[in-house]
Amino acid sequence: MWQGRDDGKAKIHNRVFKCLNKNSKVKLLSFCTSLGVQRNKGRAGSELAPNIIKENMANFAVFDDFSFDDVANIDNFSSLEQGDEILYKKCLALLKDDNYCVILGGGHESSLAPIKAALDYKKSIGVINLDAHFDVRKQKLHSSGNSFYKAYEYAKSKNYEYNYLCIGVNKLSNTQALFNTIKQMKAEYILNTNMHELDTKLKAFLEKNDFIYLSIDIDVFSLSIAPAVSAPNVFGINLEQALKALDMIFKSKKLIMSDVCEFNPKYDIDKHTAKLAAFLAYLLLRKEII
Repeated sequence: MWQGRDDGKAKIHNRVFKCLNKNSKVKLLSFCTSLGVQRNKGRAGSELAPNIIKENMANFAVFDDFSFDDVANIDNFSSLEQGDEILYKKCLALLKDDNYCVILGGGHESSLAPIKAALDYKKSIGVINLDAHFDVRKQKLHSSGNSFYKAYEYAKSKNYEYNYLCIGVNKLSNTQALFNTIKQMKAEYILNTNMHELDTKLKAFLEKNDFIYLSIDIDVFSLSIAPAVSAPNVFGINLEQALKALDMIFKSKKLIMSDVCEFNPKYDIDKHTAKLAAFLAYLLLRKEII
């Protein structure tokens, strides 16, 4: 998938597919699964997302010395629990070797293992989730609908500090029970209708946490720009609002790991969502808005 237009060897012709470097401290890791989505009664297909995201990122023009290492596709497992364990061990090893890692999901089950790894490594993290859904269901088995509650339970069991902020929440997509769970967790959120609160709430969250894990669920965006997701969002946030949040997070210099989840290529229209996911993944790799 790392192929693109080659106009010459000079740096003025540089593109992402030419920036692969095994020695780079910027790592890309793919978790190719929709097992958690299926458990959460969603639409399967997100296991196809990582390779398609990379295909749509490959041709982006590069104007500096940016480099990254595409570590692996994690796809050889028979259960979500087995996949979670493989992903956890890989993420923890990368963190311990002082790498910054971006994970391509997969459904939102992709977030749990990296967050657990970050918690074990740092003992205290702030998790920011751009998502229409809280994903804090109280379920016995791990699914795409409970990664952030499972992470909360894990942190509590280990006596770690775990703070959670969900941005872009669609009230119609979350029951009162989920709002009650958020209150129980002492978590914070910004509704899609209250994005004017972004400056104040995100700034305060960044100030109180030394290490940040960032997750972007593609269904946080309106279906007009992101139709290819498990749960299309009729009233999501727009790209400008998302970029404002990312810019604040990047400038904090506290981001240690991130992910892009829930892109489902089976439902895309002329690669609209693929291009959006690729754009966001590239920004996460660079940790800057370009």
